[in-house]
Amino acid sequence: MSLSKPRPLRPGDLVGVAAPAAGFDAALLQKGVAELEALGLRVRVAGDIHERAHFAAGSAQRRVRELRGLFEDDEVAGIVCARGGAGTIHLLPGLDPLLAQRHPKVFVGCSDVTFLHSMLNGLGLVTFHGPMVAGDIGRGTWDRDSFWSAVSGEGAPLSTAPDDLLVVREGHGRGRVLGGCLSVLASAAGTPWALRPDREGTILFLEDVAEPPYRIDRHLRQLRAAGAFEGLRGVVFGDLPKCAPPRDAAFSLEAVILEALDGLDVPVALGLSSGHVATGALTLPLGVSARLLCERGEARLELLESAVA
Repeated sequence: MSLSKPRPLRPGDLVGVAAPAAGFDAALLQKGVAELEALGLRVRVAGDIHERAHFAAGSAQRRVRELRGLFEDDEVAGIVCARGGAGTIHLLPGLDPLLAQRHPKVFVGCSDVTFLHSMLNGLGLVTFHGPMVAGDIGRGTWDRDSFWSAVSGEGAPLSTAPDDLLVVREGHGRGRVLGGCLSVLASAAGTPWALRPDREGTILFLEDVAEPPYRIDRHLRQLRAAGAFEGLRGVVFGDLPKCAPPRDAAFSLEAVILEALDGLDVPVALGLSSGHVATGALTLPLGVSARLLCERGEARLELLESAVA
């Protein structure tokens, strides 16, 4: 499976902010816009982006219209989401699945935005699992270097340092990086927007927050039963904040993960800081080729190609 890459972002390019999911803090959005402008980008924010409908950033119709407009406008070189939270699934039935293929461009987000990553990756497009405007970008808790390197193609592709990741199971594998928020991927199983693994080889990235071990176990087993692990060559988990068992528990999160993945002879690592993290949120391209090495107590994820064309 070969995925189509967007053109790289350059200083002076226009990026649009999309709010496909939950409502957000307006002041934080403004700070995030300033951060993107400091990179030399021009930023477009729709006038109705601050609308609210229950927990979401306006009606599904408003959010579909906003996202469709950003994809259709060829002046817009990239789209960075405002926030995750909840509500992205409302958009999927109303989106033209071929729209992004006709207008490929950089698309960045995480958390509930995983629904859109799964849809776009399934259509054969590279996307970017990364910080959001009214999230880590606005808070200043993002990794600027990995963001700019990923979306611009400048510098070498992401490669973790020897002490960045924890080895859960040793081994080595090569495949295409896919994945995102674990609970969202489990929710998407059985829908038209389910994760479509590369059967020739997938390095699966899975992250989440505040999911206790029994839910981590459930999500992994659901994805496994749904066929999401076909062609699996390795698994890299995120930081998984607030997912550890209670201190008095007689088991570890790593033990739960290994049991859920029992019988799959692939390397497993933990601690890639993308998505739900405390600080230093990395931008991880989805759809690119990568190698996962877990040997002699050290784990390393190496992207083998640029994410932009």
